[in-house]
Amino acid sequence: MMNRVQLRAMLARMESCLAETRLNLNQAERVLANRAEAETIRRRPKARHYHRRMSRWTGADEAEYRRILDDLLEISGPDLDRLRRKIDRQDAAIEALRRKYGVKMERPPFLDW
Repeated sequence: MMNRVQLRAMLARMESCLAETRLNLNQAERVLANRAEAETIRRRPKARHYHRRMSRWTGADEAEYRRILDDLLEISGPDLDRLRRKIDRQDAAIEALRRKYGVKMERPPFLDW
C-alpha cells in the first residue's frame, strides 16, 4: 500500500512520461508533414509568381503532397503505431492506478503542440 505522497509522486512521474511520449509522436508526425511539403515543393517548382496574397499551392500540388505523405507514413507507420500503442498503455496504467487508489483529482490537461 502506498501513502499519498508516494502515490502523487508516481502519478506525476507517469503523467510526465505520457506527456513526453505524446510530444514525441506529435514531433514525428510534424517532421513527416514538413518533409512531404518540402519534397512537394522540390518536385513541383512554380514557373510564375502570383500576387503575394494568392496561394501558389494548386490542387495538383495538394494531391502530390498527399501521395508523398502517404508514402512516408507507409514507411514510418510501424514506428508511429508503436508510439500510439505506448501512449494507450501509459494512459491505461495511469487510469488503473487512479482507480485502484480512488484518486478523484483532475488529470493534467493534454496540450497538443
